[in-house]
Amino acid sequence: MKLVAAVRGCGTVYFALDGELPASYAVDVVSKSGNLIPYSSHLIDSLLVIAIPLLEGEDFNLSVFSSNQKLNRLFSKNFGWDEIKWISRFNYRFKSSLSYLIRDSDRQVYSNQIHVRPTILLKSADGSELICKGVICYPNSEILARLDVIDSDGRTLAYKPDFGRTNTIDMGGLKRKETSFSLRLSVGPKSYCLVANVESKSVQTGFLCFDPASVEFYSDVCSPHFYKASSPGLYSEFCAKRHDYLAMLDSCDFDTSCSLKFSIVVPLYKTPLKFLHDMIDSVLNQIYPNWELILINSTPDCVELCSALDQLKDERIKVVTLDSNKGISGNTNFGVAEAKGDYVVFFDHDDTLDPFALYRYAERIQDCPDTDALYCDEDFLNEAGEYVAPHFKSDFNLDLLRVHNYITHLLCVRASFAKELMLRKEFDGAQDYDFLLRLVERTQNIYHVPEVLYHWRISDTSTAKSAGNKNYADDAGRRALQEHLDRCGLNGTAELTDSACFYHIAYALNEEPLVSIVIPNKDSVEVLRRCIDSIEEKTDYRNFEILVVENNSTEDTTFEYYRTVSEQYENVRIATWDGPFNYSAINNYGVGLTSGKYLLFLNNDTEVIESGWLSSMLSFCQRDDVGAVGAKLLYPDDTVQHAGVMMICCRNEGEMGGPIHVFNNLDRDDPGYMRRAVISQDLSAVTAACMMTKRSVFEVLNGFNEDFEVAFNDVDFCLRVRSLNKLVVFDADALLYHYESFSRGYETGEKKVRFMREQGKLRTAWAEYYVNGDPYHGPMSTL
Repeated sequence: MKLVAAVRGCGTVYFALDGELPASYAVDVVSKSGNLIPYSSHLIDSLLVIAIPLLEGEDFNLSVFSSNQKLNRLFSKNFGWDEIKWISRFNYRFKSSLSYLIRDSDRQVYSNQIHVRPTILLKSADGSELICKGVICYPNSEILARLDVIDSDGRTLAYKPDFGRTNTIDMGGLKRKETSFSLRLSVGPKSYCLVANVESKSVQTGFLCFDPASVEFYSDVCSPHFYKASSPGLYSEFCAKRHDYLAMLDSCDFDTSCSLKFSIVVPLYKTPLKFLHDMIDSVLNQIYPNWELILINSTPDCVELCSALDQLKDERIKVVTLDSNKGISGNTNFGVAEAKGDYVVFFDHDDTLDPFALYRYAERIQDCPDTDALYCDEDFLNEAGEYVAPHFKSDFNLDLLRVHNYITHLLCVRASFAKELMLRKEFDGAQDYDFLLRLVERTQNIYHVPEVLYHWRISDTSTAKSAGNKNYADDAGRRALQEHLDRCGLNGTAELTDSACFYHIAYALNEEPLVSIVIPNKDSVEVLRRCIDSIEEKTDYRNFEILVVENNSTEDTTFEYYRTVSEQYENVRIATWDGPFNYSAINNYGVGLTSGKYLLFLNNDTEVIESGWLSSMLSFCQRDDVGAVGAKLLYPDDTVQHAGVMMICCRNEGEMGGPIHVFNNLDRDDPGYMRRAVISQDLSAVTAACMMTKRSVFEVLNGFNEDFEVAFNDVDFCLRVRSLNKLVVFDADALLYHYESFSRGYETGEKKVRFMREQGKLRTAWAEYYVNGDPYHGPMSTL
């Protein structure tokens, strides 16, 4: 036989051999040091195609024999990886049809073939590990034997994967099995290869190679990160399209007859002339014309700046020159005092605005005259003139604001509030944060325009480039937050964190009421035992009771455990639900048998990780404005199972939409987009796998809606909590494991019908979320 082509694919090299091939043949691929390298082989158009992982380690030998006894060698050749690279380039150039015929051909073979497919690939939070989740697909009649990891030279490494569920799937009428797996690999310069085998020797090995190029590719297409629209490539495309759109606009097409006037206040301090002109031009280019620009020059000795200001001719621009620098707060306050508009807009001297900024703000105020403040999404303007790193923000989010000033720009405030509050000099560096915290104590009619309308310039001294440039701002923000908590009568301590200008609040408990923990259960003794033992042994808050609601168990060991656990722990009771499984009805029934002031709904397949989980959830739930609190749940492989739930906007009637879990599959310590995977905040919904609520709220809502028998009952409950004008809080400090499989597979048959039916009920009950999207995660979150 002779080699007619060799091409590189994604993590795989494909060899095509031509020649007479006997009915029985064998293949050997051996590295220079004698390690066997996995392969698969199949026939295409009389060619023998052999696929091996793209290891790029030692040279190797590829041999084909006429029988399994290897009596007659049909082909044998030593290869080096550099050689293969050049052969592959040649073949793609001069044998393109053949190259694309054999490339990826192994992925089309199902009979007697194993496939290993990644579903998630990302780096751990500290960058030291590669987290891979995926599925092993193999013949339905087989049993998975193992999944090994080999290095670039073919040596087997001591990695042990975690296996999840095995599901039966249909591949074009062929029944196959899929077993999910999760694995962490040390990040290094060399390649890894996952090698899967079943018990039968007649089924060909499956492999998945992670060479550097494949890691980059899979990290992109299998990334679990939300807000992919913020990635450099996608956002660059977005900005280019935006530029083209703006260039073709005629402002005469827009109705700007509104009498509303904006006072844009800009304190100047040694402002570079280029920045000054860019800033002013962005105001002059506003679609909406009814504004005044108040420039407060605090550096009268800066001759170039003063000269440039003297040359400004637009009558809407007013220059106020101070005798000296009064600090950022003092300088800004001069401008606020001079403002004649209906709303005051705070604008930094080196930043720029999108032409639609004031127009969008005016639109909102016209539609909702009670709007007291507005803000928008923003990005950064780098030194190369590129727009980068957009911040797509939440709608007004009180608990998020209490740990980070996510609002920042472009803040527009009703003039009466701006003139009443002013900025406070003692909080310079975080004066805008202090201002916002005082503002939300007076009004929460604060609106978010979900468009990037503000460009925050990155310069050597700006906070945008590095929060560390203004270290004093961190403590000023903490002090502002502490005063806010004190004014609101909240028993909490504002604390600094490792991330500049991100804070943590340690709330103290006002009382120690009874918490009733309700756990539905059917059999699964060891799962339930792990759950209850972890609660009893690890929880520092002790005033709780546990009610296990028995639901149609059949195993004797279950009832024996019920007897022993209620003897072991005096605060554990067992109740029996006699009806068919209905999660909502079971929990409603259980609540009626408890007496706690607070209720905690908990799945039996959870396990407490840290002792403060219950007191932390209670510290949020005790607030009058909070109706429900959810925990952060992890898969057993230490990746995120739940960090809140979001609804997804349907762009047309044919889309299904949400709800989905946000930040699902991230590493447990990965901060996520804008650190929102690790900080407490308000959300639309949380999972009832671990959810606390007040009994009073539960009773007002008449408990869970029993029309939602299995799915979406928690989402419906949380959205009804929101309809009471109560908050649903994700508590990032309440940490538990949730042993729900990291790959549940697809629902089939009656389960799928029931799921679709219940999602239909959710769409009917909460259509506004499907049309308008989730207020806490904007339209760019899942783009």
